[in-house]
Amino acid sequence: MRVTVIGHSCLRIETRAGTILVDPWLSGSCYWRSWWHFPPSAEPDEATLAPDFVYLTHHHFDHFHYPSMRRLDRSARVLIPRFGVDVMAGEVTGLGFRPPRELPHGRPVELGSGVTVASFQYGFDDTAFVVIDGDDSLVDLNDAKTRGRALRQIGRLVGRPTLAFKSHSFAQAYPVQYDADDPADLALVGRHTYLDDFCDTMAELRPRHAVPFGSMVGFLHPESRSVNDHLVTPGEVVAAARARPDLDDTEVVVMAPGDSWDSGSGFALTGVDWYADRERHLAELAERHRPALEARAADEEGRTLDPALFEAHLGRFVREVPRLLARRLVDRPVVFVVPSDPATPYWWVDPARGRVGRSAAPPDDHASLIRVSEAVLADAMAAGILHMVHGSMRIRTHLAAGGVRADLGFWGLLMIWEIGYLPLRRTVWRPRVWVAAARRWRELLDQLPGLARRDPVGHLAERFGATAGDPQ
Repeated sequence: MRVTVIGHSCLRIETRAGTILVDPWLSGSCYWRSWWHFPPSAEPDEATLAPDFVYLTHHHFDHFHYPSMRRLDRSARVLIPRFGVDVMAGEVTGLGFRPPRELPHGRPVELGSGVTVASFQYGFDDTAFVVIDGDDSLVDLNDAKTRGRALRQIGRLVGRPTLAFKSHSFAQAYPVQYDADDPADLALVGRHTYLDDFCDTMAELRPRHAVPFGSMVGFLHPESRSVNDHLVTPGEVVAAARARPDLDDTEVVVMAPGDSWDSGSGFALTGVDWYADRERHLAELAERHRPALEARAADEEGRTLDPALFEAHLGRFVREVPRLLARRLVDRPVVFVVPSDPATPYWWVDPARGRVGRSAAPPDDHASLIRVSEAVLADAMAAGILHMVHGSMRIRTHLAAGGVRADLGFWGLLMIWEIGYLPLRRTVWRPRVWVAAARRWRELLDQLPGLARRDPVGHLAERFGATAGDPQ
């Protein structure tokens, strides 16, 4: 086995059964010119663009990147998770590939020559990926926060992994793009959340080598540039792991784009510390990509959000979300501030009461005031991916006192609806949904205590993150 880090969440895995390319975001940007590769990735070579297999952990753009997929040889066999909803398959075939092979949760699949892979789902739209080739095994947890019985299921399949990869920093706007009347509303998730999660997961898996991964991104858009100051660096992960006695027999290795590991020769690392002078590197990247950023700004200039689009998209949302669930998760209105409408600039969504509206002042009981470029909102609503705006980081939110519950509840419920799990009439009678859920009984059992809490938002806050369409 040979494993090469391409960038961010993308791996090239060479096995006896062929080459597997995981989560190909190979170049360019994601989320309305907000996310860029950092450390920067090299231009992919011909071998990278002609894999035997492609595995997509989930359908967020920094993992399933349409422009990158268009560059790949269409002979590649695409592997995707068999989620309860079947959104990804149509996206793959729409890009010119053969119908993908769906991998049921937890079921080992032979690729040939003794190589086994498996997909382990997490939450509504994420997965971990396992590759076993002879004596070596790789666990790519990526964005999945798998733990408990579900994590032990992976361990039973692979034994002690040779390599384990896992994300380690913020991929959602909360709390880094928020301010609040009550500072306690910003304390549900912090740097410690990601460091503890990485270390706790690796202590359970006990890999020989653990790699901070899936968080190699820099924010270059002016509206998200400040997020760089909050990101958890790989060096911080190494320091946190060294302080953990239960990780004494796991080596934490920082890998940058182009670095590799080989079953015969071990690690080949460039040794460049991209974070020692991060601001200089980011400034150089911003200058390199200035034409693309300026073109995006010119495209957005003067574009406004059509109230008919707002009312159509979010009106359908409040109609199709079960009212009981909405009252539990979003018990106060959330408000979008729309400057192009000076008479009624506060456009609000109230799922608990099944209403959307516009007003000259925000509702007295509002949970949050949300500011996003109207062009971004228009793009996202037209494509049915408004929930991805939260992960784009091109968003600023002010929380009214106690408003975090409803604000995060709104974004989480919106994500569940937009990816196709709601309305219930669309999914509840589909055997696919129940079969997928039954295979994940371990995760469901682990989540019961959190879901049963009176206030589940702390649980929700750490579960949903950033995040079809094609917003580059």
